[in-house]
Amino acid sequence: MENYLIMFNNTIEFLKKNNIKYEYRKFSSGSIMLDVWNNKKFYVFQFEPDRIGFSEVDENVGFDTIPDKILLNSDMLRLVLTSIV
Repeated sequence: MENYLIMFNNTIEFLKKNNIKYEYRKFSSGSIMLDVWNNKKFYVFQFEPDRIGFSEVDENVGFDTIPDKILLNSDMLRLVLTSIV
């Protein structure tokens, strides 16, 4: 897996460039939780050293820590990011 911190920073740059609202929280474990709001939708990215989790959250889905998708490289991340714009 590519460096997840570089992938996180690239994601933040993408969100800023596209004027997409986001908030993130870094944990002592090294994991980063990134919340994204765009087009009346809410998304959560979980950046971890060995993977990136992605979920679209709506009123029909209960909150849990298991992501809908696992992203293992920047190409997969790029596809997800472009799909939410």
